[in-house]
Order: sequence, then structure tokens, then C-alpha cells
Amino acid sequence: MANMSNFRGYWLKVEGVIFDSPAPKRDTFKFAPALVQVGKSYVLASGRLHTKPLPHDRRKIWCDFPPMTPEQSKIYWDALHGDEAGKGMAITVEVYDETNDEYVEDTYYHNDLEKKPITYQGQYMVQYEPFELIGY
Repeated sequence: MANMSNFRGYWLKVEGVIFDSPAPKRDTFKFAPALVQVGKSYVLASGRLHTKPLPHDRRKIWCDFPPMTPEQSKIYWDALHGDEAGKGMAITVEVYDETNDEYVEDTYYHNDLEKKPITYQGQYMVQYEPFELIGY
């Protein structure tokens, strides 16, 4: 692991909003900076799997958050939806790459976002279901 000398105190920034209040759960937050993309795969007559990787890779972030206040939820929800009228599903995300001790910015989309109201420590809160940010 890198010495984190370039770490600026947050793991994730979406559309300019730092996601640090609350921060992602560290035990479930993951960042894959270079996932291989397979364009075609099939099984040969010998039974061996044959794959044809695409020339580019893809980034992916797995996110899970602790319960948050409705105000915090609105900030995150708005950032995760970007400017829907102008950008569609594309959002700009900056993530800390722990392996290389650097922040990486790219365009991502997310799978379905789901949230639900909960009572946490006697207070009305919002809980997001875990979701993924997938690089274009």
C-alpha cells in the first residue's frame, strides 16, 4: 500500500461534491482502476474458454454508505444524478486510488440508485442500498 501522502481526506467526489459526510463505509468501498473488458467469449470444442479482450479497460467503484440525514441524502442524490437534462447518466467522479496514491477523475454512470427511510438511533434517516459507479 502507498504511503497516502497525496490523500486529501476524502475517497470520493461526485460532480464536485465531496462524499465525506458521511464517508463511504471503508469495509465495503472498493475501487478497481483497470478492469478488463471482454468483447466476445466462447467455449472451444476442447472445452476451453476463449475470450477476446477489448483494447480498453474500465474503472469501477463499489459504494455503500452508513445512514444519513435527509439533508445529506439530498446533496448526494443531486450529485449522483448530475445535470440529468444535459448529461444523461454521465457524471464526473474523482476517486482516490490507494494503490498509486493519486486521485483519478473519469466519467461514470451508476446502476439503479435505491434509498429508503429508516429510524436510526431514534432519528429519521435515509439508507442507500449499495451501488456501483461504472466508468465509460
